[in-house]
Amino acid sequence: MSQTAPHQALYRRWRAQTFGQIVGQEAVVETLRNAVRTGRVAHAILFVGPRGTGKTSLARILAKAINCTNLQDGDPCDGCPSCVAIREGRAMDLIEIDAASNRGIDAIRELRERINYAPTDLRRKVYILDEAHQITKDAWNALLKSLEEPPEFVVFMFASTHPQDFPPAILSRLQRFDVRRLTTDEIEGKLRRILEADGRTAEASAVHLIARLAAGGMRDAESMLDQLLSSSADRLDEDRVRDLLGLADADTIAAFVTALVTGDLVGGVRLLDTLEDRGRDLRAFLDQVVEAVRAGIVGAAGGPSDALPHGVAELVPVARRLAAIDPNRAGIGGLRLQLELSLFPAVTGAAVSAATLAPAPRTPVRAPEPAPGPRPTPAAARPPESPAAAPSGPVPRQDHATAPVERPAPAASARARARATDPESATAGPPSARPPVTEPPPTTAPASAMDMGASIAPGLAVLRDRWSEVVARISAHPPTKPLISVCRPIAVEDGIVTLGFPEDQGFLRDVAERRRSVLEEGISAVLGRPVGVRCVATNLDLVPPLPADAEAAFVLAEARRIFGADDVDAAPVD
Repeated sequence: MSQTAPHQALYRRWRAQTFGQIVGQEAVVETLRNAVRTGRVAHAILFVGPRGTGKTSLARILAKAINCTNLQDGDPCDGCPSCVAIREGRAMDLIEIDAASNRGIDAIRELRERINYAPTDLRRKVYILDEAHQITKDAWNALLKSLEEPPEFVVFMFASTHPQDFPPAILSRLQRFDVRRLTTDEIEGKLRRILEADGRTAEASAVHLIARLAAGGMRDAESMLDQLLSSSADRLDEDRVRDLLGLADADTIAAFVTALVTGDLVGGVRLLDTLEDRGRDLRAFLDQVVEAVRAGIVGAAGGPSDALPHGVAELVPVARRLAAIDPNRAGIGGLRLQLELSLFPAVTGAAVSAATLAPAPRTPVRAPEPAPGPRPTPAAARPPESPAAAPSGPVPRQDHATAPVERPAPAASARARARATDPESATAGPPSARPPVTEPPPTTAPASAMDMGASIAPGLAVLRDRWSEVVARISAHPPTKPLISVCRPIAVEDGIVTLGFPEDQGFLRDVAERRRSVLEEGISAVLGRPVGVRCVATNLDLVPPLPADAEAAFVLAEARRIFGADDVDAAPVD
């Protein structure tokens, strides 16, 4: 009975074996060919680029080329004994090392001890270290001398996605080649060749979708195609690609974008419910929505299209709300709640409805009982006065010993608080310099700062006016007190408060991100409605200063926190 050969992944079966089979990377390929032709291949080479773009394949092909006995214009023949041994993994002098697993100094010392042994079956010994950025600092130091002056028959090749993690002393000794992401057309071309060789058919839209989802990585595209081909022997169509990869269809994406543009909360929530019922990944869905909005903004510059019939003015606010979403945020609601919040349009100016910013109902503040003495006539019992009889000058001040003093609400102005605390201060000075005194009606509480801010400039203006309250509340939590003391509110949009931290102290922004729940709880308690918090590092010199009242209240709150709750009288120094 004959045994069936084990399945081999597409990306392994279709790995490039010569420079001519490399897709894209024309500049790198031509440079390496010229180096092989002229015998000027460096002894230490670094291939840098995103994953799945051909770094390791280039290193193996170059190893073939410098050992090939039948070069074809700088390209290995892939047929001589050296090329075959390398292709089949039998070459003893080609040593591939996974630097992620062999990153310590002991592994590098062992490698260094074997360097001086001459090659056995190839002309030159080649060391290929993949994911080399994970090698430790001590291991790099152990390899430095051997890397700088290796034996003439040794070539080092490194592959990495993070060259910034290499020590500068190492980078200065390597010849670097940057491998770019592949275009969608380049990936599509190779996928069609694979389908044709395997005798399979697929819709052009399905191949295009796979190539686009690969995001420039050929290996990712080949892995997705391998998974799809193994699912069925039928023709590959776009619907099957979306279904197997857990993607939403184009109509759902377009409908959700429309819900974002129109603020259709009910319709958007229903779409999210349907996606979760079908087992779709919301992170992948967010990527699709962002991609659709971005493509719509770019395409809408020449006018709305049939696929996404929205203009730039409609899509830009949506893009900004989507950009504020943190897909990695853990906690109650998670990504689902953020997607639902993005359905609310921007709340600014006159667009704010009474239901959006209506304050919680408050119990009217009753006036205190008047002092003993003659009671003033109630307003309801006074005879009506004609407009002509109204006095044109300032209202005569009542004597503070007999007139009732209204107790202001907790959020009244600073002048009202001073008048309620010390009635004499309102009457000090000559009569001509005294301001007119107007007391609020006995049964109506003065408007709070929240109400006044909402009627004038909701959002950032309200938060700036009440920032001292936010600081005082959050400062009660000692670990967060240093953070709230240095930050300033810079934006309020769509229920998200953006806090700015000094750009030269970026670590404070990172700490604030980890304690964001405390910031959100404190700001929400002061504003009277739930908000989210976003922390950024910025130049606070460009942020407008806080209002004078808020700044003074902030300084007073800090002084009370330091010196105690008792006020201290201060007199000017002569």
